[in-house]
Amino acid sequence: MLPLLLIFFVHLFLLVNTRFTLWPEMVVYPYLLNNGFSLYKDIINPYMPFLTGFLAIFAKIFGYSPTPYKIFTWILILTIDLLVFFIAKKTLGGLKSAYFALIFFVILSVPLGINGLWFDLVQTPFILLSCCFFFRYFESNKSNRNLLWSSLFLAVAFSIKQQALLLLLWFIIVIIFKNKNKKFSHSFSEILVLIIPLMIMIFSTGVVFLTKGYLKDFLFWTIYFPFINASRMPGYLLLPTIRQLLLIFTFMLILYPSLIRKGKSSFLKAASAIVLIFFAYPRFDYFHLIPTLAIISLSTGDNFYYFFKKNLSSKFLLVFIIASVSVLSTKYFLRNWTPEVRFFEREILQSATFLKTVTDYHQKIYILNGPDQLFPLSDTLPTKPWVDEFPWYLELSNVQQKVVEGLNLEDPKFVVFKPYEKGNKFEIGSYRPKLILDYIDKSYMDFIQISDSHWLKNKKLN
Repeated sequence: MLPLLLIFFVHLFLLVNTRFTLWPEMVVYPYLLNNGFSLYKDIINPYMPFLTGFLAIFAKIFGYSPTPYKIFTWILILTIDLLVFFIAKKTLGGLKSAYFALIFFVILSVPLGINGLWFDLVQTPFILLSCCFFFRYFESNKSNRNLLWSSLFLAVAFSIKQQALLLLLWFIIVIIFKNKNKKFSHSFSEILVLIIPLMIMIFSTGVVFLTKGYLKDFLFWTIYFPFINASRMPGYLLLPTIRQLLLIFTFMLILYPSLIRKGKSSFLKAASAIVLIFFAYPRFDYFHLIPTLAIISLSTGDNFYYFFKKNLSSKFLLVFIIASVSVLSTKYFLRNWTPEVRFFEREILQSATFLKTVTDYHQKIYILNGPDQLFPLSDTLPTKPWVDEFPWYLELSNVQQKVVEGLNLEDPKFVVFKPYEKGNKFEIGSYRPKLILDYIDKSYMDFIQISDSHWLKNKKLN
């Protein structure tokens, strides 16, 4: 176990010394929920409620400063490490292969952005466990117990972020393929085992919001918006660049032996990893690939061995993969070797401190094109409804109108404002919501600069 502890120590050392990303939503959603705002009605949140609800409880105990969130995230990452190691050991049948799998995951996970709290990271242990039990179901002709466990973990993953539905669809395709020589009723019964826990979870969650009186808001923001509406909204689609695609293709080459090797099981693992790549759609960033990396890692031990024992061209391909990973890792660590927390930098803390001195506890303010994490840091609250200033929310019908109505009704004294950048019309930082901006310009005037890039606007006297 000493080598395992050493790998954990190296991973933790890298995490502690590189930039941690605490996405504002991970703090703002729970803060508002804990202060009388209703999810989906007063808080525009296109994700399932499980993680936000958990973090609301977490914040009541530990507060809203970054340190507790760092510790929670690192514990979660080490848990994923453990799962990668033991699942690889179980499926590949050897310590050496398990260590290869874990080392591969550790080396690539930090450059791919694992050191930050977001829905995909929290989802990853459940995706791993769901895939593990599904692989066991596929390899065995025994009862549906493994399939049931897979579906239970998949339902939990869906309750965190809806993209898990892609994995459900993939599993259904595999079940149909596995039972192609059997009666359809056999496949149907197994598909039912797979989907019933998910349906129970969705139904029970819907009942909760029905009793609260805003089932329609819940269904719109968690089902209709992400699956039907979002991809058509301006500014929402963010596809990978050619360089990013080439990098993804390079480290996916490690799956090549699994795809050509005889045996449906190894192919299933590789194909599942490829399906998980689509978790990064429609707004691409590397950290969305963490579940993909975890599944890829399960096959790396045997695949490295394949490259080593084959001809010179295979060895050259392995050297190319290792070199590409090394370049990616080196560049990342050179740019991010800092204990600074992204989105909670010195300027943000400076602005929050100033706001605390000029506002009362839980005083209403409005933040225009600025950092919403100022709310929990300064003990202030937004007007209702609160909407992230993203065009894919504010360009929806009547959303800006509702925000203006809230401003008019609650009449906040101050507006925190960050000057707009030059850029595309619907690009974050340069997007100007017309109705809201017209109201702010008419009702508020520049008051004082509170940091390098933040201004405070004061209510105009009538």
